[in-house]
Amino acid sequence: MTFETFIPPRSKTVLEVTGEVAADFETTKDKFLEIQPACDYSVAKSFAKIKGKFDTILIQSALIGNMAKDELIKLIKDAAAKLKARGTLIFSLDNVGFIENVRAILEGQPLKFKITLTRVELESAIADAGINLVRSLHAARRIEIAQGIKDLAKIDTAVFTYIISATPDELPPKTMIQSVIGEKLVCAPIRIHTPNSFMVTEPNVATISTEPRDAYRLFSAERYTDRIFINQRISFPSFTNGKKFFEQLKELGYLFIEEIDDNPVLWREKYEQIGWINFIGVHGIQTSTEYLADFLREYNPNVKVFANQLRRILPLRDFAKNDTVTIFFGALNRDKDFNEILPVINDFAQEYGDKLAFKIIANTELFESIQSTNKTLVGNPNYYNGQFAPYEVYEKTLRESDIALLPLLDNEFNRSKSDLKFIECAGNGCVALASPVVYAPTVKDGETGFIFNNNQEFAEKLRALIDNPNKRREIATAAYEYVKHNRLLSQHYEERLDWYRELLAKLPELNAETQARIDKVAPKFANELASIENEKSQVEGISKPNAEIIIPSEW
Repeated sequence: MTFETFIPPRSKTVLEVTGEVAADFETTKDKFLEIQPACDYSVAKSFAKIKGKFDTILIQSALIGNMAKDELIKLIKDAAAKLKARGTLIFSLDNVGFIENVRAILEGQPLKFKITLTRVELESAIADAGINLVRSLHAARRIEIAQGIKDLAKIDTAVFTYIISATPDELPPKTMIQSVIGEKLVCAPIRIHTPNSFMVTEPNVATISTEPRDAYRLFSAERYTDRIFINQRISFPSFTNGKKFFEQLKELGYLFIEEIDDNPVLWREKYEQIGWINFIGVHGIQTSTEYLADFLREYNPNVKVFANQLRRILPLRDFAKNDTVTIFFGALNRDKDFNEILPVINDFAQEYGDKLAFKIIANTELFESIQSTNKTLVGNPNYYNGQFAPYEVYEKTLRESDIALLPLLDNEFNRSKSDLKFIECAGNGCVALASPVVYAPTVKDGETGFIFNNNQEFAEKLRALIDNPNKRREIATAAYEYVKHNRLLSQHYEERLDWYRELLAKLPELNAETQARIDKVAPKFANELASIENEKSQVEGISKPNAEIIIPSEW
């Protein structure tokens, strides 16, 4: 098991101390460098001869698993002294009570984990060393365990490793970032889940995400000092519903954020019917582009752009010489855009024959429109009815392709999009041939990709890329370096926490401003408000800490 998801991604200096491990032991180095390639990551068997200070020190189970308490406390103190400000200690500890270990003992077989230290003892040693425990997690496997052993066990025998983090620094206030997810397949991973997984590596930050129809809890200030509620791409069923929900969050002391990464104009009629309450009735809005931000500021002045970034970047692909040039297309809702260039694509397919291969992600209609026998439809008909492909399949296909087509017609819908497709191409070594809409501000034409303004330019630049493998390699490498140094989430995720905390610091002022925006619009909904004034609130027991909340199904 590797531990890259537990190391704060901002870490630029990391030390991993393994102890005596087998020759095939996998360190976390390679995986973490995909997340933070600027990191100076060192691996050592012990602390002997280690100099300097580190953002994170990862101490593996083999080093500490059989230490006496006094020796362990000294090691923890010495390790903490090697941390920089905001530094983190992370311990992995194999569970001596893991069922495979227990089974080996009972069967007289060699132990899987030859350690004696328990989680409770390690946590006690951390406290005795004067270090603050940040969190204690575990990794488990689904293993059939006899009922007799379950009855005897005082620990979780399915757990094979504990992951415990600590810091010598004073802990910040406890923060809960709570999200309700409206679109879980495409948008939520990059807009909510991945940023959350990065923020949760920071001390005293917790995150939780739920879907609209699931029960969830609103937490009291006694449990989490700072609480942020993020509504992702879900419109309220009515103005009154949105107004009441804001007032309930205000009463509990929450910061209320709307997350939107498409232009609300697409649903103008719906939003007008509810008085744009999703945007006026929140403390702030987070979005993906400046174009969207400009529109949203008409409804709320507190708009922040968090551009889409990549979670990781793999090592630059091998540009092995290949007589076949593979052209990639994989994007949602771009059929009309693709059809504009389709005649040129089919002309090239006829001219170059099998020298051109086409890979199309989960779009049967576009796939069938390409007049080539050397083409592949990538995806599984059983995966969301064949409309999508898993991201790992999408990414693998990009890495196997030479040229990616990113056409976008100039319209309101497309102007609202982000440059994510380009950075995905660049991060996987695939040259982008893109429209100026969205991509012109990011792509340096002829250096990190190609921009085409019409079909003639598209044909000229596509031919140049097909015929010149050295040019493809040069552009792909430059684009890769751009993403590596500028467009990884590890370089940006702290901006989110900083913004949330900035807003929380002036929450009373934001409460008043938000209420004023709502009150200004409320007279237009006087009849609606009056008709339900005496109705039961949508939230039961809201005054109780951690009350269960059910969001209406229209969400």
